[in-house]
Amino acid sequence: MRIIKKGFTLIEVALFLAVTGLLFLGVTVGVQNSIFQQRYNDSVQNFMEFLRGVYSEVTNVQNLSGGRSEKAIYGKLVTFGQKYKQDGETEIDSNNNTVFTYSVVGKIGETSSRSVLQSLSDLGADVAFFETNEGGAGKLVPAGIVQSYTPKWAASIQFAENFEPFVGAILVVRNPSSGMVYTYVVEGETLEINQLIHSANTSIIGDGDYNILKNSGFLNVSHEPHFEKKAINFCINPNGNEEGGVRRNVRLISGARNASGVELISDEESACVR
Repeated sequence: MRIIKKGFTLIEVALFLAVTGLLFLGVTVGVQNSIFQQRYNDSVQNFMEFLRGVYSEVTNVQNLSGGRSEKAIYGKLVTFGQKYKQDGETEIDSNNNTVFTYSVVGKIGETSSRSVLQSLSDLGADVAFFETNEGGAGKLVPAGIVQSYTPKWAASIQFAENFEPFVGAILVVRNPSSGMVYTYVVEGETLEINQLIHSANTSIIGDGDYNILKNSGFLNVSHEPHFEKKAINFCINPNGNEEGGVRRNVRLISGARNASGVELISDEESACVR
């Protein structure tokens, strides 16, 4: 009588486990890569939505309330690479990825100037106000709510030319006369608004006629203007501050008038490919 063996040999079991392990590893890596890619895409889209939201807020005209009805919000100042926290006291790492947004507020009135920046300067537009209390003492406070934004999933906003964290500022403002929106940018330097407010409050501010945008030279039209009308290429790096990897190019076009000026550039035309 022929005896039929049942079961598997050690070699067969080992081969089965090896194949199963490789399949499991492949599926796991594939899932992890898919999750990573989805998170990265999410961070890029989230940054674009943030920039487009700035234009949405500027387009929707509004006046300040709470005793400031004589003032109007004319735009937004967005700063990249500030080294100080909101209290203006603590310097943080230069690789800081937090973006701050401030309201640009000025008096309500007419101006004869054709220049948008000159008009805002004439109306005393600034990102902070000197506010007094009942005792007559006062301090400089932000003109409205200061908003902050940090890229999702630890992504980093970088310069196109290198992997350095992006430092700069965007001024999106409405013409006080026509209501048309204008965009001005600066790269390589930013306004340390948090520190400037703190410094002003720890010194004597004369009659309270302190203007951050003018005093810093960013809205002092009698000097060479800091802001320009040009495009800015933001490179979103999924690896944080590390070098390497494919970076997506989010571009703010020159002279953007609305949210459509924020574009996602294809890899073929990207300024971020090195």
